[in-house]
Amino acid sequence: MAHVRKSTEELIAEEEKKSDQVKARMAELKARQRVEERKRDNHRKIVVGAAVMAHIRIDPRFRKAVQEALSTAVTDPKHRAVIPDLLNEKAFLDAMKAAAKKAAAEAKEAKEAEAAAKSAEPGKGDPAPEGPPPA
Repeated sequence: MAHVRKSTEELIAEEEKKSDQVKARMAELKARQRVEERKRDNHRKIVVGAAVMAHIRIDPRFRKAVQEALSTAVTDPKHRAVIPDLLNEKAFLDAMKAAAKKAAAEAKEAKEAEAAAKSAEPGKGDPAPEGPPPA
Protein backbone atom coordinates (compact mmCIF):
# COMPACT_ATOMS: atom_id res chain seq x y z
CA MET A 1 0.00 0.00 0.00
CA ALA A 2 1.48 3.27 -1.08
CA HIS A 3 1.62 6.07 1.43
CA VAL A 4 0.89 9.44 -0.15
CA ARG A 5 2.64 12.38 1.42
CA LYS A 6 0.62 15.53 1.90
CA SER A 7 1.93 18.78 0.63
CA THR A 8 2.93 21.51 3.03
CA GLU A 9 -0.12 23.54 1.97
CA GLU A 10 -2.43 20.62 2.82
CA LEU A 11 -0.81 20.17 6.22
CA ILE A 12 -1.15 23.90 6.93
CA ALA A 13 -4.83 23.80 5.92
CA GLU A 14 -5.49 20.83 8.22
CA GLU A 15 -3.78 22.53 11.16
CA GLU A 16 -5.70 25.77 10.52
CA LYS A 17 -8.95 23.79 10.51
CA LYS A 18 -8.00 22.14 13.82
CA SER A 19 -7.04 25.52 15.23
CA ASP A 20 -10.41 27.01 14.19
CA GLN A 21 -12.21 24.09 15.83
CA VAL A 22 -10.24 24.58 19.06
CA LYS A 23 -10.98 28.31 19.03
CA ALA A 24 -14.71 27.63 18.52
CA ARG A 25 -14.71 25.09 21.38
CA MET A 26 -12.88 27.57 23.64
CA ALA A 27 -15.41 30.29 22.82
CA GLU A 28 -18.25 27.86 23.61
CA LEU A 29 -16.69 26.88 26.95
CA LYS A 30 -16.06 30.50 27.92
CA ALA A 31 -19.68 31.37 27.11
CA ARG A 32 -20.85 28.46 29.27
CA GLN A 33 -18.59 29.66 32.07
CA ARG A 34 -20.08 33.19 31.86
CA VAL A 35 -23.61 31.74 32.07
CA GLU A 36 -22.66 29.64 35.12
CA GLU A 37 -21.04 32.65 36.81
CA ARG A 38 -24.11 34.80 36.11
CA LYS A 39 -26.41 32.12 37.59
CA ARG A 40 -24.20 31.83 40.67
CA ASP A 41 -24.14 35.62 41.07
CA ASN A 42 -27.93 35.90 40.71
CA HIS A 43 -28.46 33.12 43.25
CA ARG A 44 -26.10 34.85 45.63
CA LYS A 45 -28.00 38.14 45.25
CA ILE A 46 -31.27 36.37 45.96
CA VAL A 47 -29.92 34.74 49.11
CA VAL A 48 -28.38 37.98 50.39
CA GLY A 49 -31.51 39.95 49.50
CA ALA A 50 -33.72 37.47 51.34
CA ALA A 51 -31.48 37.67 54.41
CA VAL A 52 -31.57 41.47 54.34
CA MET A 53 -35.36 41.47 53.89
CA ALA A 54 -35.76 39.13 56.85
CA HIS A 55 -33.43 41.16 59.05
CA ILE A 56 -35.06 44.53 58.33
CA ARG A 57 -38.28 43.12 59.79
CA ILE A 58 -36.62 42.47 63.16
CA ASP A 59 -33.97 45.17 63.57
CA PRO A 60 -35.08 48.81 63.24
CA ARG A 61 -31.49 50.13 63.26
CA PHE A 62 -30.53 47.80 60.43
CA ARG A 63 -33.72 48.78 58.56
CA LYS A 64 -32.78 52.47 58.91
CA ALA A 65 -29.27 51.78 57.59
CA VAL A 66 -30.70 49.87 54.60
CA GLN A 67 -33.20 52.68 53.94
CA GLU A 68 -30.38 55.23 53.91
CA ALA A 69 -28.21 53.07 51.66
CA LEU A 70 -31.05 52.47 49.20
CA SER A 71 -32.10 56.12 49.20
CA THR A 72 -28.57 57.06 48.21
CA ALA A 73 -27.76 54.21 45.83
CA VAL A 74 -31.06 53.64 44.02
CA THR A 75 -31.69 56.72 41.89
CA ASP A 76 -33.56 55.35 38.88
CA PRO A 77 -37.31 56.06 39.35
CA LYS A 78 -38.33 52.69 37.90
CA HIS A 79 -36.13 50.90 40.45
CA ARG A 80 -37.32 53.12 43.30
CA ALA A 81 -40.92 52.33 42.35
CA VAL A 82 -40.28 48.65 43.15
CA ILE A 83 -39.03 49.28 46.69
CA PRO A 84 -41.10 52.10 48.21
CA ASP A 85 -41.51 50.15 51.46
CA LEU A 86 -37.72 49.93 51.78
CA LEU A 87 -37.14 53.63 51.17
CA ASN A 88 -39.11 55.08 54.08
CA GLU A 89 -40.32 53.94 57.47
CA LYS A 90 -44.00 54.86 57.06
CA ALA A 91 -44.28 52.92 53.81
CA PHE A 92 -42.53 49.97 55.48
CA LEU A 93 -44.93 49.97 58.44
CA ASP A 94 -47.94 50.25 56.10
CA ALA A 95 -46.64 47.32 54.04
CA MET A 96 -46.08 45.22 57.18
CA LYS A 97 -49.64 45.96 58.40
CA ALA A 98 -51.05 45.01 54.99
CA ALA A 99 -49.01 41.79 54.95
CA ALA A 100 -50.19 40.89 58.47
CA LYS A 101 -53.81 41.56 57.51
CA LYS A 102 -53.46 39.41 54.39
CA ALA A 103 -51.83 36.59 56.35
CA ALA A 104 -54.64 36.69 58.94
CA ALA A 105 -57.29 36.56 56.19
CA GLU A 106 -55.53 33.63 54.50
CA ALA A 107 -55.26 31.77 57.82
CA LYS A 108 -58.97 32.34 58.47
CA GLU A 109 -59.85 31.05 54.99
CA ALA A 110 -57.68 27.98 55.48
CA LYS A 111 -59.29 27.27 58.86
CA GLU A 112 -62.78 27.63 57.37
CA ALA A 113 -61.87 25.37 54.44
CA GLU A 114 -60.48 22.77 56.85
CA ALA A 115 -63.65 22.90 58.95
CA ALA A 116 -65.81 22.54 55.83
CA ALA A 117 -63.75 19.58 54.65
CA LYS A 118 -64.08 17.86 58.04
CA SER A 119 -67.85 18.30 58.12
CA ALA A 120 -68.13 16.83 54.61
CA GLU A 121 -66.24 13.64 55.58
CA PRO A 122 -68.49 10.65 56.40
CA GLY A 123 -68.70 10.06 60.12
CA LYS A 124 -67.44 13.55 60.94
CA GLY A 125 -70.54 15.69 60.48
CA ASP A 126 -73.14 13.97 58.32
CA PRO A 127 -74.61 10.69 59.48
CA ALA A 128 -73.37 7.67 57.55
CA PRO A 129 -75.81 6.34 54.96
CA GLU A 130 -77.90 3.43 56.21
CA GLY A 131 -78.22 0.10 54.51
CA PRO A 132 -75.80 -1.86 52.42
CA PRO A 133 -73.32 0.05 50.29
CA PRO A 134 -74.34 0.52 46.67
CA ALA A 135 -73.05 -2.17 44.34
